[in-house]
Amino acid sequence: MGTRISNDFLAASAAAANDLATAQLRRAVLEAKADEQLVQAQQRHSFDLTEAQRVEAGAWKQLMAVPGMTVATAAQIGGTTAIKVSRWSKTNPSTKCN
Repeated sequence: MGTRISNDFLAASAAAANDLATAQLRRAVLEAKADEQLVQAQQRHSFDLTEAQRVEAGAWKQLMAVPGMTVATAAQIGGTTAIKVSRWSKTNPSTKCN
C-alpha cells in the first residue's frame, strides 16, 4: 500500500506554493526596478563626473591665463605635474576630460 497524504498537507502545500509563486513574481518586479535605478544612477554619475572635469578644466585655464604663469608654476600651485597641467589647460571646459 502507498503512503496516504492528508488533505491538510495538500492544502498547506498548495497555499505555500501559491505564496512562493507570488514572492517570485514580486522579486522579479523588484529586481527590474533595482536594475533601472542602477542605470539611472550610473548615468547621473557619468554626468556629474563630466561636470566636475569641466569645472576643473575651466579653473586650470583661468590659472594659466594669469600673466607670467608657467606650466611648472601652475603645477606647483595645483600640487600636480606639468604634464597634467598641460592636459587640463588643453581641455575644452565644455567637454569631458580624461
